Amino acid sequence: MAAGLIVVAWVGCHNGSRDAGALTSAGVTHLQMREYDRAVRDFDRALALDPGLVVAWRQRALAYRGKGDYERALADFEQAILLAPSDARLYTERGVTYELLGDYASAIRDFNRAIAFRPNHAPAIEGRGRTNFYLGNFAQAAADLQRGLSLDSADAFGALWLHLARQRLRQDDSEDFAAHAARADSSQWPAPLVRYMLGGLHVDSLKALAAKVEREGRRQSCVVSFYLGEEALLKGEEASAAALFDETRTTCPKELNEHRAAVAELQRLVRLPALTERSEPSVETSVSSNR
Repeated sequence: MAAGLIVVAWVGCHNGSRDAGALTSAGVTHLQMREYDRAVRDFDRALALDPGLVVAWRQRALAYRGKGDYERALADFEQAILLAPSDARLYTERGVTYELLGDYASAIRDFNRAIAFRPNHAPAIEGRGRTNFYLGNFAQAAADLQRGLSLDSADAFGALWLHLARQRLRQDDSEDFAAHAARADSSQWPAPLVRYMLGGLHVDSLKALAAKVEREGRRQSCVVSFYLGEEALLKGEEASAAALFDETRTTCPKELNEHRAAVAELQRLVRLPALTERSEPSVETSVSSNR
């Protein structure tokens, strides 16, 4: 009798784990479709059946982050890390969440932890590089972005960010940038941006191509404004740069790296402590009065 009860209990546990796995798979599908509420419901049910399922905690954190609920995302990442304390991905993804909150010190701390567990974990290395760029630590940014490209030589965005960091250091990296660009897919965005920065595309053509991509569902016109702002800043045209960064800040989703970089550049130009919300007024006048 007792043995029979043990068998029934084991079968029930086994079925629960199997059902939790199926619900997690369904949640991942909804997450990929950006159906975040449905994904969260699936992960809730999975975790009710199997509270130790790390993948469900991780995926629900990503779903919450997709919804913009960063605090709940952090709480789920924390639980996942308690269950899998040496998983570099969890620290990297939590670091990105801290990035989105503007807590760059915590982001870098998590990227460092991820790299300690996986020294060649490209997402953490690149994330730390971008975060250092936001902070104005351009030498550290360039070092990480160069290392990231050594791990993923076809990363066109990595090549762009490395080029920006080196430009801020007043380094001539034209040959290196061209070599990195040659390895990237020339048929996909951000290839037009790369061509423009290499001098092979007129700004009007760049904007037209960005508008075409935008009609296909990807926000790129605001991204172009950021890179044009960096170009203006290097020329010493601070008012023009600020106007372009402000355009990126007010029109780009906060989830985009360029949005956060534009906010950081405006903070340096305007000397404001916390310019992060899209609802804030334009800062062009403030920049002009500060010059």
